[in-house]
Amino acid sequence: VKDLKDRKVAHVTPSSNSGNQAPRALFKNMGVTPDVDYEVNYSGKHDNSIMGVANGDYEAAPIASSVLDRIVTKGVVNKEDLKIIWESDPFPTTSYGFAYNLKPELQEQIKEAFLTFDWKGSGLEQEFGKQADKFCAITFEKEWNPIRIIQKENKTVYSQEALNQMKVKK
Repeated sequence: VKDLKDRKVAHVTPSSNSGNQAPRALFKNMGVTPDVDYEVNYSGKHDNSIMGVANGDYEAAPIASSVLDRIVTKGVVNKEDLKIIWESDPFPTTSYGFAYNLKPELQEQIKEAFLTFDWKGSGLEQEFGKQADKFCAITFEKEWNPIRIIQKENKTVYSQEALNQMKVKK
């Protein structure tokens, strides 16, 4: 990771955890600070970052390994053409939740709908293929803890103004 200094590096979007927030928090401990040691170039999507590295547009890109696995499986890129220089411990990617103040019966119905949803023939099956075939329950306290640590390190603020500032300017 320390070799990223002065390199052309793609991040995904400001709000992406694995493609921006995690490297901003975790790379510091390895002696590299994005926007200080290298210029952050936003690609817009994990796929774009991966393709940008594969095509030589970028020298490196922090991305979600699950996205890399999906596009390798689809034959979009050859994994042997890329070099993984560091991997974090796993943390949740896309998650769905519900407001804390929903009636408990409605919370259970939503949870049941997700956990019993059949992916066969759906867009989810097409997108995730062999990597996953169902939703799984996670908790804010346990599985979401790495995300909370990253966001605390980055001093992430949840407000409309902060979210507007995270949007990539075109």
